[in-house]
Amino acid sequence: MKINKNYIGLFLISLATLMLEISLIRFFSIAQFYHFAFMVISIALFGIAASGTFLFVKKIKNPLFLSSILFSLFTIIGFFVTNNLSFDQYKAVTNIFHILILFVYYLFLSLPFFFFGIIIAFIFSQNQKNSGIVYFYNLSGSALGTILTIPFLSFLNVKIIFLISLIGLVAAVFFINNRKFFKLIQFLIAINLFLFFIKIDTNVSQYKELNQALNVPNSELITTKWNSFSRVDVVNSSFTRYAPGLSLSFRGNLPEQIGVLVDGSNMNSITKFENLEFLEFLPMSLPYYLKNKPRVLVINAGAGLDVLIALKNNATVTTLETNPLVIDLLKNDYKDFSGNIYNKADVLLGEGRSFVKKGEKFDVIILSLAGNILGGPSGITSLSENYLLTADAFKDYFDSLTEEGFLIVTRWLFNPPKEEIRIFSLASDIDKGEKKIAMLSSWNTFTLLLSKKNLDEKIIKKIKEFTEKNKFDIIYLPDEFDFEPNKYVKFKEPYHYNAIQLLLKNKKQFYENYLFDVSSVYDNKPYYFNFFKVLKFFELKRILGQRWNPFLDPGFLLFFILVQALILALLFILIPLLFRKKVKKIKNRKSLFYFFAIGIGFLFIEITLIQKFILFLGHAIFSTTTIIFSMLIFSSFGSLYSQRINIKNLKKIILILFLLIISYSFLLKFFIDNFITLNLISKMILTSIFIAPLSFFMGFAFPLGIKKISKELIPWAWAVNGSASVLSPILAIMLALFFGYNFVFILAGSVYLVGVIFI
Repeated sequence: MKINKNYIGLFLISLATLMLEISLIRFFSIAQFYHFAFMVISIALFGIAASGTFLFVKKIKNPLFLSSILFSLFTIIGFFVTNNLSFDQYKAVTNIFHILILFVYYLFLSLPFFFFGIIIAFIFSQNQKNSGIVYFYNLSGSALGTILTIPFLSFLNVKIIFLISLIGLVAAVFFINNRKFFKLIQFLIAINLFLFFIKIDTNVSQYKELNQALNVPNSELITTKWNSFSRVDVVNSSFTRYAPGLSLSFRGNLPEQIGVLVDGSNMNSITKFENLEFLEFLPMSLPYYLKNKPRVLVINAGAGLDVLIALKNNATVTTLETNPLVIDLLKNDYKDFSGNIYNKADVLLGEGRSFVKKGEKFDVIILSLAGNILGGPSGITSLSENYLLTADAFKDYFDSLTEEGFLIVTRWLFNPPKEEIRIFSLASDIDKGEKKIAMLSSWNTFTLLLSKKNLDEKIIKKIKEFTEKNKFDIIYLPDEFDFEPNKYVKFKEPYHYNAIQLLLKNKKQFYENYLFDVSSVYDNKPYYFNFFKVLKFFELKRILGQRWNPFLDPGFLLFFILVQALILALLFILIPLLFRKKVKKIKNRKSLFYFFAIGIGFLFIEITLIQKFILFLGHAIFSTTTIIFSMLIFSSFGSLYSQRINIKNLKKIILILFLLIISYSFLLKFFIDNFITLNLISKMILTSIFIAPLSFFMGFAFPLGIKKISKELIPWAWAVNGSASVLSPILAIMLALFFGYNFVFILAGSVYLVGVIFI
């Protein structure tokens, strides 16, 4: 059977587009911040929706070859423009020029997606009867692109852009309709290969710690290492002195330290194994003041300061770190410098939640400040989800403590208080009015201690001795124990102490009235770092004034993105209505609601599954890759099989899909809880098998819908579906913030069911 060469071109351009999307998200996460990457790419993807609207308005004879060439060119041009045109998130609040730069980003980044959309919408229009086959090549190409991005990002880094552009040019070969254009492709390939050998790098924001460190005189960038989900920079600079919460009582000198930064921020340091007296002046030394030679688990150890403290106090240490590049630095490159601490401890590559589920017991569990990454770099779902800091996580840690064990959490200090109250809320859900919590602060950190048993006078006495010695302030002790808040690092009033007392007095009322959302978060709504309250927007702006920048607040940005996305969606969906004569000739226009519904439904399910399986697979990159690949590949098989299905059976297919979604909503927790302790490869394979039936039936909806509508309506349907697909991640996160991901998942099934009414 001869394969239509246009299908091969579609497969390749789909592969390249998925690689481009994931790569751009990574680059912007490094150059700016994770939530900024989410904003820019979300809006840029509307280029796909714009392509459908364009094709509906303007009939083009054969745009495949030209669109593929332009995709390739604007992949490189878009990257160079946005990488060399700096957007200043601070100045954007007062300087309209930087808002214009933001729109330049949107324009140049959306163009490759626009030309990709032209290709697929046109092929659907020309092959309506074979829509299942067309969709198969689109989805399977995208699936392969998801997998290939992982190794190529590790090996090529920024230069993966040229590979993506090259794949676009190869796709153009299959769209060619005149042999004289071969020379043009050869010329462009030559330019592409020439550019590949030019030295380029991501232009990191001046506000990121990497640039701040390198701007200090006599600083040096020692090395940069990449993998598929991070860039790790090693820096020698006085800026990278790392001793969070160091007591004001310490009068000595810090030892030499080498800075380690992940994606240009999240700075912590490798400490030279000499002059370690400062360690006992850090708040993280508290558990060793209370317990002799404990068995310790350090979660997300980073460059190993908490491991060093534990080993210095003769503890038996197990440590977890999610980034293999950081482990390699400590185990190999800097083993002599660091005192070989990562070879003295039992260091495991993995995530805390999966590990503690295995049932081992520890005297001390430490959530390390060094491993503090605001959300995962997974892309469209990376707006600050964190499964290490939820009420469910705290219960897992608590259950993994020995009978006299402690959970220790150290975080940065805020004023007005934010994290301090949320962490206390998480601990109080376990404490339930007993005497298990103590909380103290240094000049820039706070530390919470959650005890397995009630705190007695002996432990409280030691805590007080520790704080007196180091001039740390006590924020909270159980009621029967007296202390003086705001004693050493004096605020105008004891804000943190007062906030917690108000919380204990009336939790519900405090949550409702407080400036930030500081209530406990759960695995179903894992947005620990989201403190934004819509109703407190103007009060927040008034109180914080110039200290608050909306472009750095993920909560505000989510609403900002939603407004932009809604405007663009309405624009691309409604523009065809301006061409009334053309619209009036088209029958069954209400079918557009169906395509909007399945666009929303598909992405709602994808986003929910990615979120749920971050906990199961241990890292956002593993979850994102496994879920997207599995859904796309099995949906492509469903799409191919849909060629055998009579379009009259569409409603039955959607009903089966709805019942599957409802079933999965109950099965997900059972699946995750029962297999979470397996090794990563086994879990990835099981995940793929688990979601295969659901994904298979999801592949029927779009191609069967395309077969059922008039040919003239296809570009408009593509625009509507594209708009819905880009709106979906934003809506999914917003709904999850209020109602949780279980609600989003079930809503997806309902949307499919309602949508089929209109087809």
